[in-house]
Amino acid sequence: MSTTLQKRPMGALTSVGAQIKELNAESVTAIATSFLKRIGHKGHLKPKRVSLEEEVYTVEVEMKKLSAIVQVDAKTHEIKAYEIQPKGEEASSFAISPKNLVISLGVSVGVNVVMYFAFKMFGM
Repeated sequence: MSTTLQKRPMGALTSVGAQIKELNAESVTAIATSFLKRIGHKGHLKPKRVSLEEEVYTVEVEMKKLSAIVQVDAKTHEIKAYEIQPKGEEASSFAISPKNLVISLGVSVGVNVVMYFAFKMFGM
């Protein structure tokens, strides 16, 4: 029982830098969202905007209560900087929140019930 080994032909070695392909908006977004997941933001990530300025991609991502800005180098594909901050409160269409509406409704019903029985006691 003899086995024969075949050798692979020796080819030219290419450097890793030559194999790096150019980035586009989709791949930069994938890099930024996977980075945010790796640092602990496992919830819903919603990419909002990608822009390229002077060899640096800037990706804006919204999370539930936070927003993040991640900067990715276009040549090396490295995260250059990131910033995570609380999301700015947007003006809602309601001036009163639903919670405050329920509380004020409960108070007004309570006052009406008390007034009804108070007037009934005094015979008015």
